Amino acid sequence: MNVEFDPKQLAEIKALMQKISTLKSHEIITSFQRACLVLENRVKVNISGEVLKTRSGRLRQSIGTMVSEKEGMLAGNIGSGQRTGKPVVYANILETGGVIRPVKRQWLTIPTEYAKARSGAGNIKALEIKQSFFARSKNGNLILFDGAHRTPIPMFVLKKRVKIPAKHYLTISVTQGQQEAYNQIVRGLLEVLK
Repeated sequence: MNVEFDPKQLAEIKALMQKISTLKSHEIITSFQRACLVLENRVKVNISGEVLKTRSGRLRQSIGTMVSEKEGMLAGNIGSGQRTGKPVVYANILETGGVIRPVKRQWLTIPTEYAKARSGAGNIKALEIKQSFFARSKNGNLILFDGAHRTPIPMFVLKKRVKIPAKHYLTISVTQGQQEAYNQIVRGLLEVLK
């Protein structure tokens, strides 16, 4: 996710940077890093319930910021796997939306509330159910039941594909935190000038 400032804000930042000697470039980078961390924290807040519903916490834990300098330009990247290089596989589809299809099997297995742990994350795998059977629901969905109980328990809904709506959690976060990030940069640069 890229952060862009309006021309007036950019002009103010550039004017402040021109007043700072190159000997203080470390302070400029630190100021920019702090601004990116403001946005990173906003993303994590939005993942924790304002935009997305947290289930396992994996996505929130994977969010990071990397600031790089290339040809005299600073770039800040915020997103899943920025620090580790290993993004959570569903991070992008939650931002942009799309269709998920099975890769290794014929069906996607979507856990019902009976197959989930308290956190809401999947607790058991469909292949682990020993006394299972399939039945169709009234609306035509194929359901995998656990038949090892007196009353069979619906464990998984099977689908050929699932459409995931775009949540834009990164875009929303950057929009919400952009003014605060800008303020952080200006404060940092003014501090360097003192």
